[in-house]
Amino acid sequence: MTIIDETYLVFPLSKTMIKQLEKVINKLSELSEAQLEEIAQMIMISIESKEQLANGSDTLKKMTGSISDTTLLSESLLAKDWLTEEEDNAWQNL
Repeated sequence: MTIIDETYLVFPLSKTMIKQLEKVINKLSELSEAQLEEIAQMIMISIESKEQLANGSDTLKKMTGSISDTTLLSESLLAKDWLTEEEDNAWQNL
């Protein structure tokens, strides 16, 4: 039984995805209204969490990109201080 009519979709879905959604809809039809509300809340939490992770990931990429650039640019200057016998001796026991 076809539940989803492709002509009314606002975005394209593969045949496989449509079949999966139809299975989900069939299972959902067996649940009570309270169970459906609980599942809807879980879905929204999942979507919002993924959005927050994606937004955080973009911010983190920007931050680490600038940190990496700074680190690379300062590496040769820091190496003058770090790559000495005195520095090696100081870290020897750690």
